[in-house]
Amino acid sequence: MTSLSDRAGFLVVANLIKYAVGFIMPMVLVRMLSQADYGSYQQMILISTAAIGILTLGLPTSIYYFYHFSGPEKTAALVAQTTILLLVAGIFATLVVFFGADQFAATLNNPSMSGLLKLYAFCLVFMIGSEHCLHFMISQNRYGLAVTFEVVETVVRVLTLLAPLWLGFGFTGLIVGIVVFSALRFVVRNVYLFQRSGLDFHGWRKQSFSMEQLRYSTPIALVSLSGLLGNTVNRGMLASSFTPANYAVYAVGALEIPLDVIFQASVANVLRATLPALVRDGNLTEVVRLLRESMRKLSIIVLPSFIFLMGHSYQFITLLFTSAYAESVDVFRIYLWLMPLHMLVLSLVPQVFGKPKLNLYIVLAMTAVLLILGFVLLKTIGFYGPAIATVATQYVQTMVYFIVVPWLTKSSLMKLLPVGHMVRVVVAGLISLSASFLVDHLTHSGLLNLVLSGVLFSLVFFIVAIPLRLFSQDDIRLIKRWVAKILRIKLA
Repeated sequence: MTSLSDRAGFLVVANLIKYAVGFIMPMVLVRMLSQADYGSYQQMILISTAAIGILTLGLPTSIYYFYHFSGPEKTAALVAQTTILLLVAGIFATLVVFFGADQFAATLNNPSMSGLLKLYAFCLVFMIGSEHCLHFMISQNRYGLAVTFEVVETVVRVLTLLAPLWLGFGFTGLIVGIVVFSALRFVVRNVYLFQRSGLDFHGWRKQSFSMEQLRYSTPIALVSLSGLLGNTVNRGMLASSFTPANYAVYAVGALEIPLDVIFQASVANVLRATLPALVRDGNLTEVVRLLRESMRKLSIIVLPSFIFLMGHSYQFITLLFTSAYAESVDVFRIYLWLMPLHMLVLSLVPQVFGKPKLNLYIVLAMTAVLLILGFVLLKTIGFYGPAIATVATQYVQTMVYFIVVPWLTKSSLMKLLPVGHMVRVVVAGLISLSASFLVDHLTHSGLLNLVLSGVLFSLVFFIVAIPLRLFSQDDIRLIKRWVAKILRIKLA
C-alpha cells in the first residue's frame, strides 16, 4: 500500500507546479499591466477569494468525512448533491458580484473597475461549481489522476490568461481569459465526475442526505466566512484608504510564499482522508504519531525557507517585481512570519473528530480580534497596520489550537510537537544563511547572486543536517523513491 508520505508527495508535485506558476504569474503581470490595472486585478482577486471561500459552503472538505462514514452505496449521491449545492451557490455568487459591482468598486475606491468586475463575476459560478472534483479523487485514492488534472489545468490557465495580453487585448483580455478558463475547468471536471468516475448515478436521489451533509459542512463554511471576512475587511479597509497603485504595492508585499498550499495543504488533505478511520476505531496513539511525523517533515521544508527568504527579502522582492515595488519589502517581511505556521497541521483535527463547530468558535473569536486590531493599527500605524494585525491574530489562533488538539487526542503538546527537531532545523538554517551571504554580491547580476545564495544555502543545510540528524531513515527512503520516480532510475 502507498505510504501517507507518498500520497502527500503526489499532491505536493501537483501543487508545486500549480503554485509555482501562480507565484510567477504576478511577476509577469506587473510587467505587462500598469500599477493601477494590477491593483484592480488584485482587488478582483480579493472579491473572488472571499466569494469562493465562503460559498463553497465547506462542502469540498466535508467529502473526506462522508466518503468514509456514509458508505460506498451513497457515494454517487454524495457526488450529485455536492455538485448541485455548489452550482446553486456559484450562481448566487455571480449574481451578487454582478449586480453589486458598482458598490464593490466604489467601496474599494476604484469606480472604473465596475464594468470589468461585472464580466469577472461570471467566473465565480464555474469556479465554485467545480471545487469538489479533486477532493473526490483524493478520497478514492486516485492521487495520480488528481496530479494530472492539476498540471493540465495549470498549463491551460497560463495560456488562457496570458495569450490575450500577448495579443494586445490588455486588461480586458485578461479578464476574458479568466472567465474562459473557469468555464473550461467546470466542464472538464464535471464530465469526469458524472461520466468517467465509475459511479452509477441511477436512483441517487433515494440515497441523498444533503441536509446531513450541510449540517456538517455549515460550521466549516462559517469558519471560512469568519476567516475570510476578517482578512477581506482588513485588506478592504486598506484598499478604501489608499489608491489602487498603493494597494498594488501592498498586494505584492502581502505575497505569501505558497508553502502552505503546496506542502501543508497536501499533507492536511491526506490526513483528512486517513485520520477519520483511526478516530472511528479509537486509535488515538496512531493519530498523534501521524500528526507529529507530518509536522516534523514539514518543518524541514518550511523553517529553512523562512530563514532564507527573511535574510534575502530585499533582493527577492525587487528582483521579482522590479525596484518600483521596493516599498513592498517591509510588508513582505511582516507576512513572512506566517510561514513558520505552515508546518503545523492542527486545524484539521476537530474536523476528523466530527467536531467542526470547534473550528467555528475559534475562528469567530479570532475574526473579532483581527477586525478590532486591524482597525486600530490602521489608524495608529497606517499602511503596515493590517499586515501586523493579520500575523498577530494567526499566532494567537495557533496558541488556541495548542490547547484544543491535545485535549481531543488525549495527548500533550510535547508529544504532538517535535520541538527538539524544530530547534535543530532552525540552527541548521541560521548556519546556512550565514554561508549564503558569502555569495550575495559575487557577480553583477542580482538574479545570479540570489540563485547562487540559494544553492549554497541548500548545500550547507544538507551538510549540517547530517550531524544534527535532521533526516530519518524513512525520509531518506522517501527521497530516494521520488528521485527514482522523477529521474526514472533505480537507486540502491
